[in-house]
Amino acid sequence: MDPKSALAFSNRGIAYYGKKDYDKAISDNNEAIRLDPKSASAYHNRGLAYYGKSDYDKAITDYNEAIRLKPDYADAYHNRGIAYANKRDFDKAIGNYTMAIRLIPDYAPAFRNRGLAYQSQRKLDKAKADFAKAAELEKAAQ
Repeated sequence: MDPKSALAFSNRGIAYYGKKDYDKAISDNNEAIRLDPKSASAYHNRGLAYYGKSDYDKAITDYNEAIRLKPDYADAYHNRGIAYANKRDFDKAIGNYTMAIRLIPDYAPAFRNRGLAYQSQRKLDKAKADFAKAAELEKAAQ
């Protein structure tokens, strides 16, 4: 109804992402970014679609831009951490999960994923501590 609404394109992009139609998700977020180049969420959402296509470098580039536009974007840090973990760059993944946790101290998925990254590095005590914290937070949220 409003062909100039960046938010509408970004939201439809999320719907396409949910349907795993990543190319349409990218296209809609491209349009959202064209209409509003300062939309951190459009960059983040396009990053999700690139991640869905296993294009981790493009996903990271978009998460970087989302964070540049909105430095307290915990989900962008978390998702950038996931992309780095998929590239097996566990130090960068841990740094991103840690930043997400600093921004949202009860961010259970960030604790869980940081635990997985520590586990991959054979830092088992740190992994166990993060898994325990994630479980505690998930239980408290129920």
